Parts: sequence; structure tokens; C-alpha cells
Amino acid sequence: MKPTSLLPDVVEEHAEEAAFLWHQRDMAVRAPDFDLDDVMEWDERVDAHLDGLLIAGETGWEQASGLGFEDPGEFFTGLWLAIALGKKDCVDELLLASEDNSEAHRAVISALGWLEPDKLQGVVKALLSSDSPHQQYFGIGACALHRVNPGKALDKALEGEYPTLRARGLKAIGELGLVERITAAESDLDHPDNECRFWASWSAGLLGSDKAINNLKSFARVEGPRRRAAVEMVIKLMPPEAAHSWIRELAAQPDGLRWALMSAGYFGDPFYLEPLMKQLANETVAAVAGEAFENITGLNIYEESLEIIPEVLPSQADEDEDDVDEPEEDNEARVLGDDEALVIPDPDKMAAWYEYNHQHFTSGQRLICGKPISAEHLNEVLRSGQQRQRRSAAIDLAIMNRGTPLFETRARGQAQLKALGKTS
Repeated sequence: MKPTSLLPDVVEEHAEEAAFLWHQRDMAVRAPDFDLDDVMEWDERVDAHLDGLLIAGETGWEQASGLGFEDPGEFFTGLWLAIALGKKDCVDELLLASEDNSEAHRAVISALGWLEPDKLQGVVKALLSSDSPHQQYFGIGACALHRVNPGKALDKALEGEYPTLRARGLKAIGELGLVERITAAESDLDHPDNECRFWASWSAGLLGSDKAINNLKSFARVEGPRRRAAVEMVIKLMPPEAAHSWIRELAAQPDGLRWALMSAGYFGDPFYLEPLMKQLANETVAAVAGEAFENITGLNIYEESLEIIPEVLPSQADEDEDDVDEPEEDNEARVLGDDEALVIPDPDKMAAWYEYNHQHFTSGQRLICGKPISAEHLNEVLRSGQQRQRRSAAIDLAIMNRGTPLFETRARGQAQLKALGKTS
């Protein structure tokens, strides 16, 4: 068989793998056990398949579009390739198809963020000036991801009657560090739409508004899609006494212990190390308590072998041996998202570690990953911390330097390295 006859199959594999790997990478950037080096490894794998599609040209497009555009990864791959190939009509079709597919929205913005700015010339401008609120939403999302001020398009979004677009504009205010628009965010603290109210509160709080704190508390008290983000933000905006009181309030709620432990980790006071240690025997929250302990101390429970090692059946051991030479498969298995990828600390091992190291941690100061919060150390965490720790450090850095953009820990790894070079 001639090699050229295999080309469509090879290109089809590029299309399938690009879509699949982007989806895996999308989960990885929010997972607790991945760092920037891991993100860059995923980027390289995605890029390899995107490059294969681009080299294949029209055949690449035929194979990518042949998958259909239903899953987010397919939207990501299709839009990236359509723009890279200059296929404007296909770009328009994809954007139209994404209107009724809410799961595709992040993928569309990710594709716009993945492309280099020179490839987006005219594309984002057309989105921002479109009559479609849906396309304006993507335009503002792309600007926010590239940390570029959308200008008048942002005014239009904030003044319009479309809640989804308005919420995206409110979020962009905080992401871009637009302190001059803090009053615009504050004016929507009582907006009837939950998303608008949350992002108004999140951005206003990030930019220094005390008026946003009660709103963020209300989101942090109840189950919902923005609860973690509210918990993460609000604890960083409070003075110590108020923060301690808030953690006690959360812990007293029927479902609040998990969120109280999380808040203690985000706050960073070593005062909470012993209470966190006591929760390691509580199976329902042990993993969350362990992560909070890591956030304060900088300990890596997995690397120090302080976790509970689950019993392995003989058949499982055989399977593990078969996978020794396949680190990439192991990487994929780790992409579990949320709290599933957290290790379960061993209380006895942790107690021994704390007995030996407790003198290094003094109550009454805020730490992140074992050191007091400073611009220099926050940049160190952004380079070497786990993804959730990096996100936490990015928020602390934005609060410390209000008026500067929030560091984007989900961007392409090379873009993050470049940004870190500018801030360090």
C-alpha cells in the first residue's frame, strides 16, 4: 500500500487526537495535581496534532469537520483550524453552531486564545463589532484571555440587555484589572441574573470593593457552580479577625466543613494546621484537609509518600507493571478534575511530619506554599506550584497589585512562561 493512501487515516487520527487531548488538557488546567510543566506537556501533544492538520490543509479540514461539531474538543479543533487556514465561511458556520451548545463556549474561546495574535487579525475585531451578542461574547472572551482591553465593545456589553454577554463583560473587568471600571461592577451587585451578580462581585472584590464581600459570602454559603470561586476569593479580601469568624461560620453549616477547610488553606494562617490535622481521620474531608495543609506549608503529600497507599490486588499489580513504560497513559488517568485527584493523607505519617516541622510555621501570618505572601514568592508559586495553588497565587498577586491583569494559569504554557519572565 502506498504511503499516500494512508494519509486520510493519519489525518483523521490527528483530528480525533487533537479534540480528545484538548478536552483532557481542559480538565488538567483545573486539576489539583498538575503544574505548569504538565500543562506544557499537554500543549505540545495538542500542538503536534494541530500542526498535522494544518500541514494537511484541505484534507485536514475535511477530516476535522467530518467528526461533526458536538463535543467541545471538536469545536476547539475545528475553529482553530478554520482560522489558521483562513476559511472565514467555516468560522462563521462554527460560531453559529456553537450558539445552542453551551458546553462549546469555553472551547471556542480557548481556540481563540490558542492562536497567536497575528492569526487573529480581523477575526476578533469582527466578533466585537458584530450585531450578534453571541459573537460579541466570544470577542470579549478572546480579548480577556489575551489580556487585551476590548474598549468600546466592553461598554456595549455592560450596557446591553443580554445577561450572558453582560456577565462576560463583568468578568473581564476583573481579569484585565480595570480599576477604572470598578463602579460599573459595583452597579451590578444587585443584578437579578445570578451570573451577572457573581461576576460583578468577583471583579469588584478583586479590584478592592468592600461592597462585594457580602455578595461573595452569599455565593460561598450555598451549593452552586460558582461556590468554589467565591470561597477562594472572599477569604482573601478579609482582614484576619473577619476571616477567622467567617471560617467558623462556614464550619458551623451542615455542609460547610469542607468549605471551611478549603478557606483555611486559601487564607494561609498556620493557626489552622492543627485543626486541619485533626480532620485527616475524617474520611469525608480528609483529602480536602490535606490539600489545605499543602497550601499553607508547601508540603507535597504525594511526593513525600505521606498518603494512604490503597491495597493493590494481584491482577491490578500485573496491569500496573504493563503500564510502566507508558507515562502518557498515566498522565491521562490523572485528569480527574475537582477533588477526585487529591491524595488521602495518612494521619500517622502526617503527624510525624508535623512533629518534626511545626516550628517552621508561626501562627498569625499568611503563608502560601510555606512562605509569607510577597510578590517574589507568588511568582515562584506561579512557576512551580500546582494548578490550584497557582490560581490562588494569581489572585493574591492581583490583589497586591490592583490595576494589573490577573495572571491566567490556563493559558498556553509558553505564553505563561513569557508572562512570568516579564513579572519576575
